[in-house]
Amino acid sequence: MKTPVDRRSFLKASGIAVVGAGVERSPLDETPNREKKDQELGVREFRTLGRTGFEVSDIGFGAGFLNNANVMEVALDMGVNYIDTAEHYANGQSERAVGEAMRNRDRSKVFVTSKLNLTFGGGAEVEDLKRRFQRCLERLQMDYVDCLMIHMTPRADQIKHEPYHRVIEELKAEGKVRFSGLSNHGTEHSVYGNTQDTMESVIGAAAEDGRFDVALFVYNFLQKEQGERVIEMCRSKNMGVTLMKTDPVNVNARVVESNEQRRQSGRQLPERAQRLADEYAEFAAGAEEFLRQHRLESASQVRAAATKFVLDNPGVHSVCPTINTFDQLESFVSLSGLRLSRAESGMLENYGTLLGRFYCRHACNSCERSCPKGVPVNTILRYNHYFEAHGREKHAMGKYARLTGNTAEACEDCDGHCESACPHGVPTRTLLANAHRNLILA
Repeated sequence: MKTPVDRRSFLKASGIAVVGAGVERSPLDETPNREKKDQELGVREFRTLGRTGFEVSDIGFGAGFLNNANVMEVALDMGVNYIDTAEHYANGQSERAVGEAMRNRDRSKVFVTSKLNLTFGGGAEVEDLKRRFQRCLERLQMDYVDCLMIHMTPRADQIKHEPYHRVIEELKAEGKVRFSGLSNHGTEHSVYGNTQDTMESVIGAAAEDGRFDVALFVYNFLQKEQGERVIEMCRSKNMGVTLMKTDPVNVNARVVESNEQRRQSGRQLPERAQRLADEYAEFAAGAEEFLRQHRLESASQVRAAATKFVLDNPGVHSVCPTINTFDQLESFVSLSGLRLSRAESGMLENYGTLLGRFYCRHACNSCERSCPKGVPVNTILRYNHYFEAHGREKHAMGKYARLTGNTAEACEDCDGHCESACPHGVPTRTLLANAHRNLILA
C-alpha cells in the first residue's frame, strides 16, 4: 500500500471545496466520533470476511458506476481492499476501470468480486458462463477474481443452478476463482417476471445449500428486521456479509415543488390526486421538522449515521456504497472504524418516527400479491430511490422504461390495495404516483 492520503492534499487533488465556515454546527458535529480536519484519510478497521479468511476493509468500493480509475487509485491508497463489480455494470466499463486501477497493485492484498447474471446477458449453461466470465477477466486485466457471484439472484430455485456450480468447480480448479457468492436486493421484474421469493428466502436457501461463501444484500436502519435475520443466517454458516443500499434517506421530494406549482397556477387537482398531494405535503412538513430539530444542513449527516448504524453490527464485514467521485469516496472512508453516537442513534430513531413510513423497504414485496394489476411495487420504488436519493436519473428512467407489464401509471386512480397490505404503513400509492411522474419526467 502507498502512504495514506493527507486530507488537505486529497481535497486539493480532487477539487473538493471545504464548505460550512460560519455555519451553526449541528450537535452531531460535537460527538466523540468526529474526526479532526487535518487527520489522514484512510481505512481504520478490517474485518474477517466469513470463511474466506480474508481481512477486508469495513468500507468497501461499490463500482457499479465507476468510470474514473483515478478514484479507485485513491481508494486503494486509503486502504480500501474490497471491490464489488459485475459484468453488466456500466456496460463493462466498471470492470475496465477496476482493472486499470489495479494494474500496478499487489493483487493478493485486494479482494475483488464480480458477478454473472443467470437470466440475461447470454446463456446460463456451462460454456456460456465460462465464456462470459473470461470476458470479465479480460476487462479486469486479471488472472482470477476472489469471488464470483450470481447477480441479483431472483428466485430460491436458482441457488441449485447446477451449470453455475459446475463452472465454479472448474474455475476453482483452474485458479481463476477462489470463492462463490450471490447478491439479492429484491425482485427485478423487467427481467424475471412476478416472483414472490423474498431476499430472506433466497439467501437463506444459499446458506443452507452450503456452496456459497459470500452474500451481498440490503440492510439499513429502516429495514432492520429482515436484514438482521439474513445476517444471522449467514453468521450461522460463517458466510461473508457485504451490504448495499444501507442508506434509505431521502428528505426531499420533487413532487412537493410540482404540487406547489400547480397550486400557484390555480389548477385544480382531481380528488384522488389531491389526496396524494396532501400526503406529500405531510412528508415535506415532516422533513422540514426533522431538519429543524437536528439543525442539519443536508441529508449527508443522516447518511453518515446510517452507515455507522450498519457498521455497528458485528455480523457485517464490509459496506459497499456506490462510489464514482472523490467526494463520495471521502465521505464514506471517513466513516471507517467509527461507531454510532447516542445523538446519532436518537436522530435515526426520530427519522423513523417522522419519515420512516415514506420509505418502501428494499427487498420487501409484502404488498405485491394484493395488487389486482400486478404492479411491481418494490421494483418501481427502488428505481425511484435511484432517481431521487442517488441522483441516477438516467439509469432509473431507463430501467423503468424497460419494465414489462403494468407500471405505476394507473396508481393515482387505484383503491390502494397495496397500502392496506403494507406492514409498515407506507403510503404506497403516493410514492408510486410520484415515482411515475419522476421516471417519465412528467
